[in-house]
Amino acid sequence: MRGALAALLFVSAGATAGAAPSPAPPTDPSTLLRSSIEAPRGVSYVGQFETVRFASSRASATIVKVEHRAPELTRRWYVAPEALYGDYVITRGSATYEFDTKRGQETITREPELDDQIGSGGNFERVLQNYRAIYDGDAIVADRPTVSVALINKYTGERAMRVWIDRETHLVLKKEEYHANGAVASQTRFEDLRYTRSIPDGIFSTDAPAGFARVAGQSVATPSSDIDRVIREAGFAPYKPKALPQGFEVVSGDVTTVNGVRTLHLLYSDGLRSISLFENATDAAADFGALRPKQISFEGHDAQYVEDGPTTLLTWKEHNIYFALVGDLLRNELVEIAKSVVP
Repeated sequence: MRGALAALLFVSAGATAGAAPSPAPPTDPSTLLRSSIEAPRGVSYVGQFETVRFASSRASATIVKVEHRAPELTRRWYVAPEALYGDYVITRGSATYEFDTKRGQETITREPELDDQIGSGGNFERVLQNYRAIYDGDAIVADRPTVSVALINKYTGERAMRVWIDRETHLVLKKEEYHANGAVASQTRFEDLRYTRSIPDGIFSTDAPAGFARVAGQSVATPSSDIDRVIREAGFAPYKPKALPQGFEVVSGDVTTVNGVRTLHLLYSDGLRSISLFENATDAAADFGALRPKQISFEGHDAQYVEDGPTTLLTWKEHNIYFALVGDLLRNELVEIAKSVVP
């Protein structure tokens, strides 16, 4: 549910190791950000990074070893937490192969290409429409000199994200995301990094190990910028939010059948953050997976929510339709949006 910039930063994140000399700051931080989006297509590396996600009452950490060979081969191997230890994910272009070593299962998912109107280039322009990119100092990250760039929301004046970009390769080595109140929502950082193209082909093999079952992942519909057409395909009269944070606009939609449930998905974005609204008229409640939802009420509705780092999921039923809002926002922000869906 991330925009092009945010999705890229997940792949190439890093760790602070001390202070750096202070060369002259770049004159155009937005140009540096644009270069960082393209960096993984030209830079190969091996390393290890840690991601910490902060919720209201807990923090969870994931440690991953990564091998990336440009332009589009990546393998991530989980070191922590213990529940994920040994599992690995291989990405080859738009296809993702997830290997669950405890269940002996390989899951294959192929992401569709986006419409030209909502491609990554247009998304970055949306980022610049809603955020100011400013120079925010220098640091040594994973033994590499970096430039720090912060993204400031033009409407609220709050810092939404800060990234540390390798001065030479333009790869993002560290990323922090922030809640609207300024608290850190998540941090990803490299603990170790080495640039190299000498990565054996076998590292990216998608052959299932002996004894593994190969299954198809969730079928992902092709998102479209023709929202009216998508709504017609839903097969029921959907609702749309009437109040969104400034800068957000609908960018795509799709209709997907998951476990026999026909679900409409509308994606709203300000370029950096995203909000997904899911609706179905088949009386099928949201699946929270391993997360434990909490109860909340608003305007006479009994709802459930979960928080996972910068992301919040809120679900409720109204007018015989199940709704789910998922966004990089605080719970109270999603509640205000929910109130406007069916006022």
